[in-house]
Amino acid sequence: MKSKNPYVRLLNFMRVSNNSDSSFAGCEEVLAYMHEAAANGKSVKITDLVQSLQFGTGPTVHRKVVELHSRGLIEVQRSATDGRAKSLALSDAGTKHLDQRSKSLKAVLQG
Repeated sequence: MKSKNPYVRLLNFMRVSNNSDSSFAGCEEVLAYMHEAAANGKSVKITDLVQSLQFGTGPTVHRKVVELHSRGLIEVQRSATDGRAKSLALSDAGTKHLDQRSKSLKAVLQG
């Protein structure tokens, strides 16, 4: 039975679409953060993700970045001046992933 309550549909969408792959947990939030930063003309570095305090500690953020990069959803570039600093950007695949999730969510909320 399909609920008429949009909040219930949203919760069901999140439950059903929740990736059972634990290595991807929290990664979509990082993609959304990066998308928002890019929309505001800001670059994103790993330290930005750590300092935002919403994605966890340095090692946790690093694992998420490695996972997103291995899936081709983000691009990682080392700084020319400081080899330790890395700039992050959504790849075309990352943008498509967010677009697909957005369309799915809109369909759930409208349906």
